[in-house]
Amino acid sequence: MELIDAAGSVGELVSWIGLLLGLPALAIAWLLRLRDGEWLPVDVVVVERGGRPIGRWFADGDFHERGITGEERERLGDEGPAWFASRRPWRMELAPHSPAARASAIIGTILATVGILGLLVSFLPFVL
Repeated sequence: MELIDAAGSVGELVSWIGLLLGLPALAIAWLLRLRDGEWLPVDVVVVERGGRPIGRWFADGDFHERGITGEERERLGDEGPAWFASRRPWRMELAPHSPAARASAIIGTILATVGILGLLVSFLPFVL
């Protein structure tokens, strides 16, 4: 077996793995973003309740609140910008997308890209 044939076989294997894992991950990211809707900016006020920081914001005609971590407290200060999901106004994040959607999109993009590159490499024996 020549080197080009071996590269083609490895490329085919990598393309199957990359595309079979990457495309569903991209679909999950898309569904998560569809579920949340558009992320809109909101000002979050940080208050103390029982010694714990609580973030409060007004969205969709109602007040919402949730506990915040120390890192979120540092980033928000006493009052800071954040985002809430238009279809789920009780969800507040410090970035304009949910962490699960971002992670799934990044992983899916990397795997799908590797899969496409593997597919291109698998065509080498036919071209050369």
